[in-house]
Amino acid sequence: MYKPDFFFYNQNNLLVKIVEIKSKDRVAKDNARQALKTIEDKYKIKCELISYEELLKMYKDLPFSLTSTITEWIESKETTVNKAAYGKLNGHFNLKHSETSKKRIGEHTKELWATDGIAKQRMLEGLRKSGLAQKGKLKKPRESRNCQECGLEFKVIKTSPQKFCSQSCAGKLAIRNATEAYIEKRSQLHESIRKYIIQWSIENSEIVLVTPLNKIKTTIKPLIDNIQKEFGVKDFRVISKAVFGEDCGRKELIKFMQKCVMKRYAELTGTQPLELEDKKPLG
Repeated sequence: MYKPDFFFYNQNNLLVKIVEIKSKDRVAKDNARQALKTIEDKYKIKCELISYEELLKMYKDLPFSLTSTITEWIESKETTVNKAAYGKLNGHFNLKHSETSKKRIGEHTKELWATDGIAKQRMLEGLRKSGLAQKGKLKKPRESRNCQECGLEFKVIKTSPQKFCSQSCAGKLAIRNATEAYIEKRSQLHESIRKYIIQWSIENSEIVLVTPLNKIKTTIKPLIDNIQKEFGVKDFRVISKAVFGEDCGRKELIKFMQKCVMKRYAELTGTQPLELEDKKPLG
């Protein structure tokens, strides 16, 4: 039996791809590769193995962390992750480790204590919070606080800076803040691109006004190239959204540019802007 992490289906509800996520453990990844190869050979389904390190690289430039994404995904009503993992509903409930397993766990724990890694720091922090790290002494004084996300009450050491009842609540706030920051950054980028297009249109007014609607792509190519160099954006749909809020195509963009030129001309001459015709180029 083998149960991969993700199944991808096409529009006809046919399974077309399986993706397995594994940590940096070499043995686990080797076993997974072997299992996925068996699935590919037997069922002719494409399989892919992604390591946790690769996932971290994918999320490096995103406005939210992998940890917060996983938390949000697990808590989603749409996911099929088994949430009934406590008490008798846990598949490992009432099962005891064998003596061999206990020995391996003990050896692994000793190895962690012998290092100065993150795992050891977390174990020490857990002992400090529980009070077990100070044998023979009373636990540090605690107080009740209300979670800044969900409002539930939780207890914490008085000197702790903790503001949330769980990592889940902290992650939700982090996701919202990151999303708002991303939207603000995108809005500023769109506004800068729109102003650049207006300025470029005025500076190249002669070319803009005489451009026929069947040769727009050639005219605006220098503009698109400049936007890519200046803002790192080369997708025309993004450029169109910066101007109109949606993808309206090159025809509407050149009309917008021509209107900008005529408006500027009207401001300089004190006249009314001319109405632009759809098919005739402006002379």
